[in-house]
Amino acid sequence: MKCFVFPLTHANLFPLTTKPLNIFEPRYLQMVEESLSLKIPIALAYVPENGDTYRSIAGFGLPQVIDQRPNDNLLIFLPGQGKIRILNEDKSDPLKPYLIADCEIVLEDLTLDESLASKFTTLNALLVQWVQKHIPDAEQRDIFIRSLKGPQETVSAFAAYLIRDYDLQYEMMEIFNLNDQIRYLHRLYESNELTI
Repeated sequence: MKCFVFPLTHANLFPLTTKPLNIFEPRYLQMVEESLSLKIPIALAYVPENGDTYRSIAGFGLPQVIDQRPNDNLLIFLPGQGKIRILNEDKSDPLKPYLIADCEIVLEDLTLDESLASKFTTLNALLVQWVQKHIPDAEQRDIFIRSLKGPQETVSAFAAYLIRDYDLQYEMMEIFNLNDQIRYLHRLYESNELTI
């Protein structure tokens, strides 16, 4: 599968979460336009701080334009449809000002092991606590909490909003088993690595 690659520091896109992005560079404005017209997803590829290249596991999705500003900047939402592995860059069109890559969808094991129910319940309660503390509008809080329909939604939202270290977030991106993700997040909680 082809993806347009949007490398960013301080950003990971987890499945079933949405990342708001302000697009202002001409090459990325073109990328968003072509993503929409050609239905080619954008892979939000994490670049470590002071790093020179992006990491191979990325969240991907088709952008939704929220606002086109008078200066032609775009505010978009990039909804996470899943994870992909960036295999190699496609250099067949050297005139494209942005990266295009061959990618494969990462299939995750999303079956919850019942022995982890108490850890999952703890994570869910911590996420709800975070939502109540950080989202002042009651209606928005309710919408957010209602969107947590299952373990994958909860785990992804937890990782996106409560892990403050982007390298640790990326480690979570590299875990493809829901039960291992729950164990990882619970260890972070126990080690005080979270924003609560």
